[in-house]
Amino acid sequence: MKSWHIVIYAVVALLGFGLVTVYSVDISAFNSSNSGYRFTKHLLWILTGGVLLAAMANVDYHYLKKCNKPILVAVTVLLVLVLMPGIGVKINGARRWLRFSQSVSIQPSEFAKLAVIIFLAAYIEKYHSRMSTILYGFVIPLAVVMIVAGLVAKEPDFGTAAFIVMVSLTMLIVGGARIRYVLLALLAITPVIYKVLFNANSYKFARIMDFVNSLKDPSQAHYQIKQSLIAIGSGGVTGLGLGSSKQKLHFLPESSSDFVFTIICEEFGFIGVVVIISLFLLLVWQGLKIIHRTKDLFGFFLGLGVIFMFGLQAIVNIAVVSGSAPAKGIPLPFISSGGSSLLFSMMAIGILVNIARKAEASAPLAECREAWDATEDAAVRRLPSRIWHSITIRVASFSW
Repeated sequence: MKSWHIVIYAVVALLGFGLVTVYSVDISAFNSSNSGYRFTKHLLWILTGGVLLAAMANVDYHYLKKCNKPILVAVTVLLVLVLMPGIGVKINGARRWLRFSQSVSIQPSEFAKLAVIIFLAAYIEKYHSRMSTILYGFVIPLAVVMIVAGLVAKEPDFGTAAFIVMVSLTMLIVGGARIRYVLLALLAITPVIYKVLFNANSYKFARIMDFVNSLKDPSQAHYQIKQSLIAIGSGGVTGLGLGSSKQKLHFLPESSSDFVFTIICEEFGFIGVVVIISLFLLLVWQGLKIIHRTKDLFGFFLGLGVIFMFGLQAIVNIAVVSGSAPAKGIPLPFISSGGSSLLFSMMAIGILVNIARKAEASAPLAECREAWDATEDAAVRRLPSRIWHSITIRVASFSW
């Protein structure tokens, strides 16, 4: 079976889990006039995302390389518009949405994740021979990334901004940027990060202190985390059964979006948790096999960014709902309700499928390995790229 087939099956399974769980949460609003609304809206987003996935799977991903700068500029404009009063919609103290109608709105920060990955993949391919220099390998690309991340943090959405920076640094390091530049930059901005995170009047400081206090005494955990842990513990091995969650009955906020994994734990138990984590691991594994077969650097780094985005997003979300990390508004890919996250996640999967299909139509795997190993480009021969290439060879060659 082809890797991209397995990717599609894994995504469909995750979407199925999400659809069932959102329905379970939605029926809890039986006394509300909005009962069924969230499920119907989620189903429509899935169908729309399916169309976008099919479109991206059939459009040559190299067109994205030609359009990487216009895409990034468009995202930047949207992020600026979000911050403007009267244009951006403010909900729960954060201005993150652009509303087009009563029921349709988008979150540009979700688009920003994919736009930055496309830009960096094109940038690394263009300047791969200069990635060891501090100017081309670090200063220029990171400056662009920080503009986008800064606008996202201004909403405020510090979690998504930090997520974008982490994905970007990973791509740059694998692309040949010197690790010492990254470490020195992190050291230089440590005072700024400390001031931002530990400002006593900021919500970020409150979340960090809630997390620290919960480590000392679980009873002092934030209300949402406390309810999440109660739900996870209630699930046991086999769960309470579909539709039997108690925490979804207005005890746990955001139970269909950022904390949807909690409801899965409660209704499907440890078995459901193992299935979900296994599906994400399967997605990442097959993604690594796909990018290993890719013969061009743009496809390799585009696929790498997409895979790392999904893997990191799943890790962060599960860590937050289990009380292992401070609260962050990072959705669980393909499962959490939320149109913007779902649409751009499925577009990213369509791109990954397209990369796989183009690789199948090009040179065989053995020839691609020889071409990579025979290249004289210094950037490709540097340590991070060699390590990553070694990892992908082992993953791609693994078989049950």
